[in-house]
Amino acid sequence: MRALEIFLLMLEAAGGKMAGKTLIQKRAYFLNEFLKLGLRFKPHYYGPYSPDLDDAIGKAKVLGFVQESAVNFGPDMNTGFEVRRFDYVLTPDGKVVAAALKKQYQHEWERLTETLGKIREADKNDYVALSLAAKTFYILSTSGRTLTVPDIAAEAKRIGWRVSERDIERATELLLKLGLVNGETTGGVPVTN
Repeated sequence: MRALEIFLLMLEAAGGKMAGKTLIQKRAYFLNEFLKLGLRFKPHYYGPYSPDLDDAIGKAKVLGFVQESAVNFGPDMNTGFEVRRFDYVLTPDGKVVAAALKKQYQHEWERLTETLGKIREADKNDYVALSLAAKTFYILSTSGRTLTVPDIAAEAKRIGWRVSERDIERATELLLKLGLVNGETTGGVPVTN
């Protein structure tokens, strides 16, 4: 499946709408980890980020498959920059395309909806917790070695992520729920499966 197809099916599985690019990117990251969809992810401010998925979101807008709306939260007290979230809803044309994709990728659709349900159940729509878990898992899965909580915090800082040791402990709770790490610990951090 291509990134555009994955994005449209993710929206369909979420009832036709999703709130925020960060939530979309992080759910797609874990979906990609579970299902090996071939999306590329790299470190970004809010955690692992797929330029392919971001391009797909733009294409879906241009093609009229999704409606984007901005929700403004006012200025950030630390930076003064405007804080806003972008929400996405399938349009009638997008629903037609998503329905066709569900038929075309029936087996993948079943796995995708099951996996997204598991992710939603674990994250409870808390995109901050999901972002912390994605950052932690990205570091664990790309390091190639066992890391302690301080090791993960140091690597996060090197990448440019502000992640405390408490954040990492919170993230591992979500990773345990997702089954991406097991209860066995090394230096306080669950070992990846």
